Amino acid sequence: MLPGSAKIGRWQPVSGGRHAFDSAARSAEPGLVVKALCGVEVSTDELQRIASEIAWIRETTCIACWQVLASRQ
Repeated sequence: MLPGSAKIGRWQPVSGGRHAFDSAARSAEPGLVVKALCGVEVSTDELQRIASEIAWIRETTCIACWQVLASRQ
């Protein structure tokens, strides 16, 4: 991992797409607002819920999150 880069906690279908979040966002307290790697703001309540199988199929992968991850390689 590059210095200063956060460890990826998980991809999650939220706010109209599958976004990547770092570990700190995944473990933040309920009721807060956190940012995906692309900058989309999401409530921790939405982030920490279990997504339905339909959400995983329906939502597309966020290309901006993907590009952030690719630039870390």
